Amino acid sequence: MKGSKGLLFSLIIAACYCGVNAQLKECENATVADIVFIIVGSDSIKSQNFQEVRNFLRNVIKSLDIGPKKVQIGVAQYSNDPHQEFLLKDHVDKKSLLAAVDKIPYRGGGTETGKALSFAMNQYFAPAAGSRASQQVPQIAVVVTDGASADDVSGPAESLRAQGVYVYAIGVGAANKRELETIANVPPEHFVFTIDNYPALDQIRTRLLTTVCSSVEADGVTLEQKYADIFFLVDSTIPQGPLSVLKSELIKFLKNITIGESTHRIGLAQYAQDFKVEFFLNDLKNKAEIIERIGSFRLRPDQKYQVNLITEDAKNRFFAAGVGGREQLGFRQLLVIVPYEDPNGSLGRSTNMLYKEGLQIVVINPGWLIAQLSDNTLFTDCKGANVADVVFIVDESGSIEKTNFQLVRDFLHSMVGSLDVGLNRVRVGLVTYQDSTTAHIYLDTPRGKAEILQYISILPYSGGGTQTGAALNFTREQIFIETRGKRKGVQQVAVVITDGESQDRVSEAALNLRRDGVTIYCIGIRGAKISELEEMASHPSHGHIFNVESFTKLMPLKRELQKILCTNIIHEVDDADIFFLMDDSGSIGHEDFNDMKKFIIQLLKTFRIGKNHVRIGLVKYSDSPTLEFEPTTYSDVRALEKAVNGISHKGGGTKTGGALNDMIGHFDKAEASRGYKVPKYLIVITDGKSQDEVKDPADKIRAKDVIIHAIGVKDSNKKELEEIAGDPSRSHFVHNFDALPSLSIDITSDICSSDACKYVPLDIIFLVDSSRSISEKSYKTMKDFIKSLVSKSAIGKNDMHIAVMQFSSEPKMEFSLDTYYSQDEILKAIDAMQQMDQNTYTGKAIKEVSQYFSQSRGGRPGIGQRLLIITDGKAQDDVKVPAAELRAKNVVIYAIGVDRAETSQLKDLSGSQERVFYEKDFDELKQLENQLVVKLCEQGKNCKKTERADIIFLVDGSTSISQTDFGSMQIFMKSFVEKATVGKDQTRFGVILYATTPASYFVLKDFESKRDVLTAISNITAPAGDTYTSAALKFSSQYFGAVHGGRKALKVPQILMVITDGEATDPNDLKPASDKLREDGVTVFSIGVKGAKMEELKTMAGGDTSKVFYVDDFVALETLHKNISSVLCNSTKPACEKEKADVIFLLDQSGSISVESYTLMINFTAQLVKSLDVREYSIRVGVAQFSDDPKHEFYLDKYSSKEDVIRHLQSIKQTGGNTYIGKALGYIKKYFEVSHGSRRNDRVPQNLVLITDGVSHDKVEKEARELRSLGIVVSAIGVGNASMPQLKQITGTKEKVFNVLNFEGLETIKEKVVNDICKTMFPFAAGCTIDVAMGFDISRRPRAPGEMPISGHTKLQTFLPEIARYLSSVQGLCCVHPKDVETRMSYHVFNRNGQSLYDTNFEDYSEDAVKKVMTHLLSEPTYFNTALLNAFKEMFLTKSGANVKVLVIFSDGLDEDVMKLEQESELLRQSGVSALLTVALEKARDPAQLQMVEFGRGFNYHLPLSIGMPNVASTIFKQINSVSDRECCGITCKCSGHEGVRGSPGTPGSKVTEIQTSIHFVHDGERGPPGQSGSPGPQGCPGVGGLKVQYDSDIVKKTWNDLPVGYCSCVKIVLVSAGLPRNLRQQGE
Repeated sequence: MKGSKGLLFSLIIAACYCGVNAQLKECENATVADIVFIIVGSDSIKSQNFQEVRNFLRNVIKSLDIGPKKVQIGVAQYSNDPHQEFLLKDHVDKKSLLAAVDKIPYRGGGTETGKALSFAMNQYFAPAAGSRASQQVPQIAVVVTDGASADDVSGPAESLRAQGVYVYAIGVGAANKRELETIANVPPEHFVFTIDNYPALDQIRTRLLTTVCSSVEADGVTLEQKYADIFFLVDSTIPQGPLSVLKSELIKFLKNITIGESTHRIGLAQYAQDFKVEFFLNDLKNKAEIIERIGSFRLRPDQKYQVNLITEDAKNRFFAAGVGGREQLGFRQLLVIVPYEDPNGSLGRSTNMLYKEGLQIVVINPGWLIAQLSDNTLFTDCKGANVADVVFIVDESGSIEKTNFQLVRDFLHSMVGSLDVGLNRVRVGLVTYQDSTTAHIYLDTPRGKAEILQYISILPYSGGGTQTGAALNFTREQIFIETRGKRKGVQQVAVVITDGESQDRVSEAALNLRRDGVTIYCIGIRGAKISELEEMASHPSHGHIFNVESFTKLMPLKRELQKILCTNIIHEVDDADIFFLMDDSGSIGHEDFNDMKKFIIQLLKTFRIGKNHVRIGLVKYSDSPTLEFEPTTYSDVRALEKAVNGISHKGGGTKTGGALNDMIGHFDKAEASRGYKVPKYLIVITDGKSQDEVKDPADKIRAKDVIIHAIGVKDSNKKELEEIAGDPSRSHFVHNFDALPSLSIDITSDICSSDACKYVPLDIIFLVDSSRSISEKSYKTMKDFIKSLVSKSAIGKNDMHIAVMQFSSEPKMEFSLDTYYSQDEILKAIDAMQQMDQNTYTGKAIKEVSQYFSQSRGGRPGIGQRLLIITDGKAQDDVKVPAAELRAKNVVIYAIGVDRAETSQLKDLSGSQERVFYEKDFDELKQLENQLVVKLCEQGKNCKKTERADIIFLVDGSTSISQTDFGSMQIFMKSFVEKATVGKDQTRFGVILYATTPASYFVLKDFESKRDVLTAISNITAPAGDTYTSAALKFSSQYFGAVHGGRKALKVPQILMVITDGEATDPNDLKPASDKLREDGVTVFSIGVKGAKMEELKTMAGGDTSKVFYVDDFVALETLHKNISSVLCNSTKPACEKEKADVIFLLDQSGSISVESYTLMINFTAQLVKSLDVREYSIRVGVAQFSDDPKHEFYLDKYSSKEDVIRHLQSIKQTGGNTYIGKALGYIKKYFEVSHGSRRNDRVPQNLVLITDGVSHDKVEKEARELRSLGIVVSAIGVGNASMPQLKQITGTKEKVFNVLNFEGLETIKEKVVNDICKTMFPFAAGCTIDVAMGFDISRRPRAPGEMPISGHTKLQTFLPEIARYLSSVQGLCCVHPKDVETRMSYHVFNRNGQSLYDTNFEDYSEDAVKKVMTHLLSEPTYFNTALLNAFKEMFLTKSGANVKVLVIFSDGLDEDVMKLEQESELLRQSGVSALLTVALEKARDPAQLQMVEFGRGFNYHLPLSIGMPNVASTIFKQINSVSDRECCGITCKCSGHEGVRGSPGTPGSKVTEIQTSIHFVHDGERGPPGQSGSPGPQGCPGVGGLKVQYDSDIVKKTWNDLPVGYCSCVKIVLVSAGLPRNLRQQGE
């Protein structure tokens, strides 16, 4: 657009032969720019080449329209120092500019490019030098260099780019390409040019100009996202007083924002029966004029306004292009309505239509303007998406056209701008496609958000076809891969933007991408085909597809997509029998069948599997059903997972009805095996219509109280699914099998929600938005949602209490927590609620609702309290402070946002993203019901149930207790049993009854199931007599002993629960008897009924009133367990497995942590200490802090009680500063020295717990690795912006990294951290453990589908079993007895991207395991690349805790650059792997290269390993034996003799000929028993002394790296070479 004042400029190249200026097509619309050439003038150029640089500059300048309002040129020359040749402002016409170029002298000198870049930024791109950056003129630097810089270029280049300058780099001859990429903007394909010599400069001129022109034209119309069209619409009935306040506030607001033609535009009108426009958006050009007009603004107060006027005309009248609206250019449209009053709330509802059309609506009161507009109203960031990999896949086909593609750029700019972009936070990738696909930004791009946005502003547009399927494949294969920045364990998201139907198929490409774990969102514009979007998008499609009618609607869509991107739960059910019925028919492909198995495994992992807990059975069916396993077959998750993975797919018909009939018998058998009833579930998965009738058999199953979930895929019949499920809410449908995992939350929530709130007394208040923006229909939907939640809750006086408060401009309490105690009453009260129809003052409502949690207003502060907020918009007052104050009172807040609600404010309300929910509209709320029930009833930081304890009930059976009263006691005891997790290794129960004498009715070891305990309690009878409580206490002590099933030795909590109704007949002995129990480690709870004496109850409980309970009658006793459960649960939390440990806390005290957050961290640390048994001979604790420097607090031997440790913790002070974790890790090593209280020499576990909120300013890996090498287990807690990859570097494994959004969230991980500290980290108390992983890379030869790793490799087929058998028994280590050496094996095959194709755990040698990997069918090729090595690194970190970790790879040659592989190999070594051995297969390409990636072989690098070498198994065995001696015994140099004489043959086995169709070879027969060992071979003669040789630097480095840390006494390395690097010579000496 000529004449535009955006970022425009034109570059015209001269015709070479005709002398006429010919303008490039790309430059037709570019006329204005500031361009600075930064040219090298070093000695390496020479005078003749420098003339070529002058010629290049002249030819460019001749092509430009030079002038002070057009293109300006500046030139700087540099060598050792930069020189100012001329500035941008110095030459205003072409003639003087060309003359100045001719006069540029050749200066000579060195090459210091970094200094030149800083010089250009300060001296050229400044207003005084003529820069017009403030006028939105493009700023461009073109660097021309021919060599590597002698100074750093990274920092100066980053500063220059950060100033908004586009930096292009031209490298000539020997220029360092990596350095050029560091200087220039990203991507290098766009900004970096390389040529062989200076005469070639002119050859790249056209290409350079074409690239720059197209970029700058785009930049000229890309808008800074902070600018908007703002129109104020003022009610003409506002009185003079409020009007004066409004004008004053408005002027203050305008003074603080940027106003101009290309920035914010302002308009103003008043409204009544019609509009009176004071000025349109394009009427007034500057701030002074606008402020003057507002000062003289007058109202017409004589008319009442018409609401429909605003609805019908506002957008067209105020935001049309003709009156200055810029929606078509991507500017945001903000309508600020200022009503005086709106009694019916009609104004708010009328604006909903405008909002959906893309207007951002703010309705405010006079006087509140600044408060509501200054709080980021115009621009909100995504605060929720902390860590994700997000790739945008953008259609740039010809149907879009240039103008519309600019709107796509604006949309991308806005979306990326709202994300928290960074390598450790949200990574962004960008791909465009037409007939071909282009990667612009990869996930591992190291540049920050500003540079990514800068490039998006000039994203090239080329036009062409629409090959969306190819683009999806490209993204999967080239972008979402670990070598380009994809991160494991991080959410993967793809956003597809397209305007038309694809010219290739998208279904399979999208399916493969989703199968790789990528969530796909689709944005369809104009001609996009809905059915095609559904094929691509993740399930459910309505939540992942956005369709708009034109490109101008993209920006309004951004708000909705952002909220969804920025915004799951593992539930627990105690006991149940669950069957899966899976379709095995022929219509299901093998990949689909595997997806079904993955889904089943995902589901079963969410439950507590066990013979007395959740049991799983599985039946598959086609023409007939086949039982794969019953609920009694497997009792642990790992075995179930293995069984599911082992299910084969055979095919056939689809007779679902017959399969359902068969399930009736399976459920009957399962119930009989338990002996009692538990909840029963059937999950049916099918992909087609049944060939037989399903309704009748499904009805029969449900008649047996089985709840059925029916899942249909692809061609399944939805009506039939509902017939099977019997309830539409339990009927599920997805388009593809890969979408099955999206159903797991719905299904597990439904299974768990029915039991979630059982025995959980809670106070829940619903705080409900009742403002005018909510339609009547939506208000009713919201009430139905609340009623549904209430219906799923256990309401009662001793159970859950519910209250509801509405809010709008004022809060209104509908009913409080102590008003109703039945569901019916609550539901009627909700039905009677009327909408308030005013504004949205959420903060005021939170302050008001806070008091209703207090005891005086009906609350029960001692139990769980929840506030559930539902709102559809942004609060018009502050919410952050009142919400934080309420959370500080231990009220947990859940925030549900709908429609226009802002996710950032929802997070401010809840304090944690985990408690934020967002839905597009009120109809979607129903999807949240089951999730919310489970969430609300989670005990959070409190105990969920009694997990592991020895509990004995000591029950008063005296004459004063009637049979009815004794029945109440039985109900009380049974309620506790129901709440507990009963089992041999969980909670055990016993019962003692007493009156005149005590008697044991059953002891702790008698029963292992809940049902047996409940039956035994039902069968006991009261003995009658007097109340000899003291004697009973003494009697009970013995029953906690091991002979009766007590587990004190295993540190299992032991509880005695005394229940009595009167005074003790022997009160004098109560204290000594109960004290003796406590001395023995037994916790006493005392429960009194009516006549019990409170003083006696306190005496028995040791004075701890939290363990004393009293009720007035036996009926109240029946429900008392609910009040006791949380206290009991916390008393029975699992004790630390470690009897001894040394624990150091290393706490971040840097300035980024606020005073409040620092206090939360100290309190959290104190809570951790409180959970540990801190004593001199048990757990010792030390503490240090760090920022710029470490700060000592106390060593391990300072305190011997937790009280002293906590007292010191609470006294420490924060000093502030930066975050230097590496320095702190180096410092903390001395805390683990014996002189400072460490007991490491006694093999006491050593633990370091790091807490930090930031990224370290120094390197951490070396110091962390040294700590771990000392046997110190490192755990890291990252808060907020802490870098997860860096914390993983510190801990060595992601299992030891904990992450919370803020310091308030620390409390949610307390139990996890305590459990982590308490894990026994010495699984092998002595000896040497060796884990050997075998990997297979066979990619050279063409492979047919279904081949095996051994296909085409006869020697591998022959020798692999022998190699595995040899390696399974490493013996003869110098320092370890053979029986103390344990060797485990695992086998792995990975694809090109490092994804597992075959995988086993580390297990003892098994011939069967070797056969399985040899005969495994490969679905795709394998590769020896960096992804392979990285996959093995992750595998060792998560699966191996051995002393020795060895990786053996059988390979036919490297598949990636050897330098990259060497770097990845070094990372593998640094991660703790002891050695990498490569075995070259037959016909391996360049086998010598394989050795270059090896490490850990010590002095044996001269011996290449190959599958065909003599005694290959023995040779590999010796290598691993040497590695094991080095790692376990510190022996670096070990010599082995030659092979002995082969033993006599064993007895021949019976000969069998068996054809293996899958392997295609014949067995020679079974292996005979081993022959006798041969006698040792004769000792060889001494060899002749070797010649001095030139060293091999790679071998020297590898050998040196393999030496143990601090090793110096056992081996001497003599390095003879004149060329040996000095640093290695010194190390060797």
